[in-house]
Amino acid sequence: MNGYGGGRWGVGPRRPQDFKTALRKSLKWARPLLPILIFGLACTLAGVFLGQQPPRIIQYTIDQVIDGSRYYLLARVILLYAGVVVLGQVIGAASGYWMSVAGQRLLHSLRMALYDQFQVLHLGYYDDKRIGDLTSRVTGDVNQLEGLIVNTSNSLVRQVFGVGFALYYMMNYSWQLALLVLVPIPILGVSLYIFTRRVRVVYRSIRESTGALNAKLMENLSGMQVIRAFNREAQERDAVESTSRFLFNQNIRASKMTSMFYPAIHTLTTMGTIAVLGVGAFLISKGIFTVGKLVAFLVYVGNFYNPVGDFIRTFDSIQRALASGERIFEVLDTVPEIQDPLEPVPLETIRGEVEFRHVFFKYATGEEVLRDVNVHAMPGQRVALVGRSGAGKSSFVSLIPRFYDVTEGSVLIDGVDVRRYRQSDLRRHIAIVLQETFLFSGTVRENLLFGRPDASDEEIIAAAKAANAHEFIIRLENGYDTQVGERGVKLSGGQKQRLAIARAMLANPRILILDEATSSVDTESEVLIHQALDRLMVGRTTFIIAHRLSTVRSADTILVLEGGCIVERGDHSELVGADGVYAQMYRQQFWFDEDESTLD
Repeated sequence: MNGYGGGRWGVGPRRPQDFKTALRKSLKWARPLLPILIFGLACTLAGVFLGQQPPRIIQYTIDQVIDGSRYYLLARVILLYAGVVVLGQVIGAASGYWMSVAGQRLLHSLRMALYDQFQVLHLGYYDDKRIGDLTSRVTGDVNQLEGLIVNTSNSLVRQVFGVGFALYYMMNYSWQLALLVLVPIPILGVSLYIFTRRVRVVYRSIRESTGALNAKLMENLSGMQVIRAFNREAQERDAVESTSRFLFNQNIRASKMTSMFYPAIHTLTTMGTIAVLGVGAFLISKGIFTVGKLVAFLVYVGNFYNPVGDFIRTFDSIQRALASGERIFEVLDTVPEIQDPLEPVPLETIRGEVEFRHVFFKYATGEEVLRDVNVHAMPGQRVALVGRSGAGKSSFVSLIPRFYDVTEGSVLIDGVDVRRYRQSDLRRHIAIVLQETFLFSGTVRENLLFGRPDASDEEIIAAAKAANAHEFIIRLENGYDTQVGERGVKLSGGQKQRLAIARAMLANPRILILDEATSSVDTESEVLIHQALDRLMVGRTTFIIAHRLSTVRSADTILVLEGGCIVERGDHSELVGADGVYAQMYRQQFWFDEDESTLD
């Protein structure tokens, strides 16, 4: 691995795509917050003005009260000083509160915008994305962008007007000394330009490698059992260490740049302060300047240079935030490939007739997985899809609920192209039971209600009984209110599968898709699941994907897919009698099952 990353998960530094575009898009998110931001920034401006008054009070105290022996004015001056400080703190608190409100609203809006976008992006978008990296955009990157719009705008007002007020008061005291203070500014400007061009690349790399590390950690923590089972702890540690090391190196690289830049800037501004002190002392010796004015002027020099230094640090934060903004807008600017029609066909109820007409389908990679597929399933029919892995079975059923759109041809439900329906209307009539059941963290009841939130307790129990799930549910610690854990980790594979069937029953779909619904459970669970599936399929148009051909013998039509084409179709008896691909697959499995029975 070189200094810029490498290994399986190393992420090399990338240049920001477009600084101005990222900034423009970021500022658009500030528009709904303008009233709050304006009020908060006005409070900040008032606070900056008040913060510039103490040097004048100090100058007056030294030159008029002390040198002029007017000590009777001392109490009034002290009260004025205290009043300015207290009022400044009150205004600062108001600014801090309202800017915080704006920040939290922005965070919420950005998070929800990203989540809403994730929900409408087609499933193919996630094929080459890592979930940990996408999660990082919703958390870390969003926080960075919020800092740009809210905190940075507040800092810029404080810094710009702080510099402006300080320069104004210095010019009032001595324009010659003020010009001396300005001498380092061109050098600061050129240095800042060079620094930001270099550091922005590194910050982009840091954000991307942070996403890669999050993705790898999430993947490994989810697959810890597999890692241990295959004795891969050392190798996976090396993979995580590689990503973490690259992130470490990039952060050190950024720190090295900032650690060299900021002290150099501080040294330059300090030279300006020293020059003012020397020249000011000389002017005092000539009677041109007073001690009080020099003291006040030196404070204003600090008030001038400190915001300049803070501005440079703020600009550094802007680079970090814009790197995050680019990653956020990469998601938000992605146009969903699956979109609802402008004038959708109403879909209150359906009969369940499904037709594929000359369907061709390929993924974004260009791989064609279905070629000229023609199928017509009448309401209530059971259609089984069999074939070797990669034949196109899962791609076939993914076209029915419009997880993907066909490349050519059309998929019709009740004689209407599915692209003419609103997606939510279409999917309301379809339920899917997958090989790997996905349960959400929560209770059994909450997972069953996922497909139909308004179902009554009686309907929940009826669905669970029909799915052969009620008996094991009531034996759980808290029955239907038992927490199932992340992804249902507290339940067995057979139990999770029966909950998935109950969830589908409760949704009461007209079209049902079963994708290897019994392939990963034990024999006893398989019997219970088959009984539940038989009840679930009654009266519903069902598409069944199965490698075990014994599970599809009762199908009305069996489609044999090979290389994306339907090479055979018919019922079980017809296909066995035809002595083709299906018959060969059936004999192979029959012999295997016979051998397995003999071994048992």
